Amino acid sequence: MSALARYFKKQGAHVSGYDKTSSPLTDELCREGISVHFDDSEMHLTKDSDLFVYTPAIPKSHPSFHRVRDLGKEWFKRSQVLQWITEQGKTLAISGTHGKTTTSAFLTHVMHEVHGKSSGFVGGVMTNYHSNLVATANSEFIVVEADEYDKSFLRLKPEIAVVTSLDPDHLDVYGTFDQMKEDYKTFGASANHLIVHYRLKEEFPQAKTYGVEVENADYLAKHINVENGRFYFEVFFKGDSIGRFDSQLPGRHNVENALAAISVAHQLALDSVAIAKAISSFKGVQRRFERVLDSGGVRLVDDYAHHPIEIKAAISAARELYPDTKITVVFQPHLFSRTRDLEDDFVTSLNGADEVILLPIYPAREEPIEGVSSNNLLKKLSLKTKLLVEKTHLGKAVLSLSPETVLVLGAGDVDRCVLPLAKTLEDWINHVE
Repeated sequence: MSALARYFKKQGAHVSGYDKTSSPLTDELCREGISVHFDDSEMHLTKDSDLFVYTPAIPKSHPSFHRVRDLGKEWFKRSQVLQWITEQGKTLAISGTHGKTTTSAFLTHVMHEVHGKSSGFVGGVMTNYHSNLVATANSEFIVVEADEYDKSFLRLKPEIAVVTSLDPDHLDVYGTFDQMKEDYKTFGASANHLIVHYRLKEEFPQAKTYGVEVENADYLAKHINVENGRFYFEVFFKGDSIGRFDSQLPGRHNVENALAAISVAHQLALDSVAIAKAISSFKGVQRRFERVLDSGGVRLVDDYAHHPIEIKAAISAARELYPDTKITVVFQPHLFSRTRDLEDDFVTSLNGADEVILLPIYPAREEPIEGVSSNNLLKKLSLKTKLLVEKTHLGKAVLSLSPETVLVLGAGDVDRCVLPLAKTLEDWINHVE
């Protein structure tokens, strides 16, 4: 939503909006001249407005919906508006239950650096640009993060589409994983060219594939080594090397994300040396294994991981980057329905940590579901050290464990805890020293 707000602001429009609470992102929007309201008052909604855009995260009971209808105006979904924008150029759409934000950010950066006449809408703030939007006038290509929630990605007509992963999620929308697969296939069939993770070849037999250190993919990343926190690897296309690459993003899952972006750029016949230079200079996305603190033998990492696969990847990256340290995970489950549907998988992934601190479930758009809670999740964990605390007690809980490497994971409002937690840890480190 904020990327759309920024896009229309750049087009010269007057833009205002609503959010439930203020955040660093809304502060940024306000500094950019976008008015953001934090109460339920509809007084800022007037019939003079040309376009009203909403995200399904806002409940239909919100008074703004009634106000706009009373004005004789119509609400449009975020996905509808993004569809209109992408029709002005050739769409490069990145989809998948995880990996799509980092992959779309990688590709946005590569296209901006190497091609130039391109724009990108990303579901996270790119460190290189301090924004989730890169906008270039008269763009030939538009990179978008194709979200499967609410089936919004079916509105897109991509020139090239990528599917990074396909695991059960949003079953409150799809009903079954089989139906989710069918809609992904429909999305893939809408693209002129399709590139998918090698494990999805059976689902998308018409697609080119990519993979890391495997033998049955069109695009291969091999010869991986880690030096000073950077991942170095060589990329092959159908057996022929297209160059050596390096990335400062940790974890082999991010080598996969980089490889997906490289595959798209290579399909567009962009120069491989220039692609490699762009990949090397990409600094990442906020809340995607964002290293917030590394001092006095204590590390704090912030990550958006809210699906079991993503949690597993974050823990794996931490163990590879910080070997022989204790991994403490702070996790805020996102949505009652997701916690219910994937509870056993969450337990398996979280058990990969050394210690876990759970926060109450962040409900977002949902009402509570009977029998679904963080406490039930806690009881199923086999770890010796596991806690359930409120956000207000998080700092004390973390310090009580004498932390070494702390991962803060979740898609709700747990990110608001990160900077206060970093300050708490810094004070503790200074006191110990």
